[in-house]
Amino acid sequence: MKKIVLSFFTLFVVTAASAQQDFVCHPHDDKLAPREHPVDITRMKVEVSFEPEKKLVKGKVTHTFIPLRSVVDSIFFDAPGIKIQSAQLNGKDVKFTTNSDGVTVFPSPALAYSKDNKAYDLVFVYEATPKRGIYFIGWDQPEDPTNTNPWRIRRQVWTQGQGIDNRHWIPMYDDANDKFITETVVTFDKKYKVLSNGNKLTEKDNGNNTKTWHYAMTKPHAGYLLMLGIGEYEIRQSKTSRGTPLYFWYYPDLKEWVEPTYRYTEKMFDLLEKETGIPYPWESYAEIMVQDFLYGAMENTTATIFGDFFYVDNRAFLDRNYVGVNCHELTHQWFGDYITHRSHSEMWLHESYATYYPKLWVLREEGVAPYQWALKSEMDRALDAGKKDSYPVRHSMGGSARMYPKGSVIIGMLKDELGEADFNRALNHYLTKHAYKNVETNDLYQAIQDVLGLSPSWFFEQWLYKGGEPHYSVKWEDLKLEGGNGRRTTRVHVKQIHRQTDVIGLFKMHFDIEVYYQNGTHTRQRVWVEKEDETFDIPNANNDEVAFVVFDAGNKVLKNLTYTRSYNELERQALGANEPIDRYLALLELKTTDIEKKRALLHKVIDEAAFYGLRAEAAAQLANDTASPKHIVKALKDANVNVRKATVSAMNKVPFELLFEVEALLKDSSYVVIETVFDKLCKDYPDLRERFLEATKDVLGMNNAMRIKWLEAAGSMVATAKPEYWMQLTAFAGPGYEFRTRLNAFEALKRLNLFNQNVFNNLLDAAAAQNSRLAGPAYSTLEFFIKQSQNKANAKFFLSLAPQTGKKAELVKQLGIVD
Repeated sequence: MKKIVLSFFTLFVVTAASAQQDFVCHPHDDKLAPREHPVDITRMKVEVSFEPEKKLVKGKVTHTFIPLRSVVDSIFFDAPGIKIQSAQLNGKDVKFTTNSDGVTVFPSPALAYSKDNKAYDLVFVYEATPKRGIYFIGWDQPEDPTNTNPWRIRRQVWTQGQGIDNRHWIPMYDDANDKFITETVVTFDKKYKVLSNGNKLTEKDNGNNTKTWHYAMTKPHAGYLLMLGIGEYEIRQSKTSRGTPLYFWYYPDLKEWVEPTYRYTEKMFDLLEKETGIPYPWESYAEIMVQDFLYGAMENTTATIFGDFFYVDNRAFLDRNYVGVNCHELTHQWFGDYITHRSHSEMWLHESYATYYPKLWVLREEGVAPYQWALKSEMDRALDAGKKDSYPVRHSMGGSARMYPKGSVIIGMLKDELGEADFNRALNHYLTKHAYKNVETNDLYQAIQDVLGLSPSWFFEQWLYKGGEPHYSVKWEDLKLEGGNGRRTTRVHVKQIHRQTDVIGLFKMHFDIEVYYQNGTHTRQRVWVEKEDETFDIPNANNDEVAFVVFDAGNKVLKNLTYTRSYNELERQALGANEPIDRYLALLELKTTDIEKKRALLHKVIDEAAFYGLRAEAAAQLANDTASPKHIVKALKDANVNVRKATVSAMNKVPFELLFEVEALLKDSSYVVIETVFDKLCKDYPDLRERFLEATKDVLGMNNAMRIKWLEAAGSMVATAKPEYWMQLTAFAGPGYEFRTRLNAFEALKRLNLFNQNVFNNLLDAAAAQNSRLAGPAYSTLEFFIKQSQNKANAKFFLSLAPQTGKKAELVKQLGIVD
C-alpha cells in the first residue's frame, strides 16, 4: 500500500543533515502550474447579437494584446464549436486554422516583444450555437400572458463563464491567469433589458425594435468573469455608505420581493470594506436573478448573477434566503475578481474567503452563537470529505468541501493564531500589493512575513499544502499533588491518534481548555499541542470539585475528537458552559441517551436556552416523548422558525392529543413548516385530509412546492379528485416552469405513479436540458417509470405518434425504450 501511495506524490523539498535526509512530501497536482500564453491580452471587446429561438450567437470580438516573447508566430484562442468566419490582424486578413478546441492564428511576419509594449488588434467574426457558456431560457415556449404563476418560465439569455465556458460563445484566451479590460456591445429586442460588466456607456434605440447596449470596464479582470443577463426586468437603485451605485434587478410582477431578497446588501459593503481596508474596487455593483441557473450564484465582476430560487418574499425568507449567498458573491469582488488565482489549484484563495466572510457577517449581525453554529456546519462538511480522501485545500482535486468550508475554517484558525488586528493588516497588504493581478498561496504567506515578520510555515504546511485532519483523544483526571498540602490540579491528557502518512503528520495548534467547578467558577488555559502524546496540568487554586472539562473551548480548531464523559459531565456542560457551541455539542452527545434520563435536562433547555439552536436540538430529541406534551407544544409555538422546523421534522407520528397544535402550523409563516406538517397530517390522519386541504388551498410555497403537494393529495382522494388536478400537476413538470418547480412535480408523479403521454414528453424534454440539475433527476424519473413493463409499452406507443430526433432520440435509446 505504501508504494501505491507514494506513486501519487512529488518530492518538493529535500534537506540533508549528515548522512540522513528529511523529506517533505506534498500530493502531486497536475494543475498546479499556470497555463502558458505567448501574448498578454490587455483588452477584449465583444460585439454580439442573437437569434434566441435558434440559440444562435453572431459575434465579433477584438483582442488587443502585447507579445511576450521574442518570436510569436502562432497564437491559440479557445473556441470549441465556434465557426470562425474571418480573422484580421491590425486590419489585414491573417491566416488561421481551427480544430475542435479552438482557433490558431499565424501572424506573418512573426510578432515579437518590444520594449515599448507595442500592441496589436486581432478581430474574429464568428457564429456559434453553444451547448455551454450561454443559455437561452424559455425561447422554445409560446408566451402565455394568462399564466401569472411566479415560477412560470421567463424568456431570458444569461451566461456562466466559470470554470472555462465563455470560450463556447467567444473566441478568447479563457483562463484566469491573464486579466484584461472588457467591453461588451449587445444588440437585442428592445422589449428586454441587458446587463453586462462595468459602466453602461450607452443604450441606443436602433429604430427597428432593437436596442444596442454598450458596457465597459475600467480595470482588468479575468475573462471567465465576463457576463450577460437579458430579460424583462425593472431596476431598483441604491448606494453604499461610500457612494458606490447599486442596481438591484428584479421581475416587474414581483416588486414586493425586492427588499427581502436584497436585504442587508449595503451593510455587507461596510463590513467588507472595514475588514479588508480596501474600498470596493470597481465602478458599480449590480445583481440579477435568472431562471434555471446552474449553481447558486456567480460573482461576475460588478454584476452578480444568482438563481431566482433565491428571489423570495418575506415568508420564504425564513426558509431559504439570499443573505449568505449575497455576502459570498460580494466578497468575491475582492477575493476572486480584484485578486485572481493563478491556477486552479489556488481556487481556495477565492472560495474560502468568500465562505469565511458571510460567517463573519453572521457573527457581527446575529451574535456568537449563530456564528459558532455555522462554523460547526463547515467543520462537519470538511470532516466528512476527509473520510473519503485526504487531498489538501490547496489542490485542484480538493473538491468543494475543501475549497469552501474547510478553507473558511482554516482562515478563522489563522486569524485566531495571528490575532484579528494583525491578520487584517497582513490581508490588506496582500490585497493592495496584488491589486487587479494574479495570486498564489505563497503571496499570502509572503504578506504575513512582510507585515508581521512571522513565518507560519507550520500552519500553511499542515492546513493548506498537506491534507487530512487531526484526531485527538482526550482524557482528564483530578489529582492531588504529592507534598502539596492537599493542593489539586486537573491533568488533561491529549493524544493525536490519526493515521500518519507521508503527507499527514502530527498537527501543531493552540487550544483553550476550560475547567468548570461545581461551585460555578471556572478557569481557562491556553496550551500548545504538537506532540503525539502530551499532558497538561491546570492548577485548581481553591481545591474545588471539578464539574466538567471542555477541550477546545468555543470549538475553534478543525478536528475529530474522541472524548468519553459521563452523563453528569455532559449535562453540566449543556447547562453551564460559557460558549453556546460547547453547550450544543454536549446536547448532541446525549442524542442516544435514554429519554427518561435526559427529559428534565431537555425541558430546562427548552425553557431557558437563549440560543435557538439549543432549543431546536432539545426539541428534536424530545419530539416523540409522550411524557412531555407541554414542552413539545412550547417548541411548536417557539418564535424561532428553526425550533418549529426541528420539532415537527423529528415527530415520527403526530399524537392525537397534539393534533390541534400541530394542525395550527398549517397557517405558519414558514412554507417549509407548512409543507412538513401537511405531509405528516395527511399520512397520519387520512380521514381528515379534506380539512387539511381546505386550510392550505391557497398556498403555493416556494417553487410551487406546497401547491404540488396539495394537488398530489387532492388528486389521490376519490372525494376530491378532479381531472384538472392531474393536468396542473403534469403541467408543473413541463417546460412552462423553472426547474425547481419541475423537480417538485417529478417527485409527486413518481409517488402517484402517474404516467401518460404529457408526462413522458415533459420528462424527456427535461432529460435533454442543458441544466444538469434538471436533466439528471428527469432521466432518473424516466428510468423509474420505464422499469414498469406497461409504462415502457406506452412510451413506445407515444414515440410512434411523435418520433424524436437529436438528444431526445439518444436518450430513448439509452433508456432501452427503442433499439
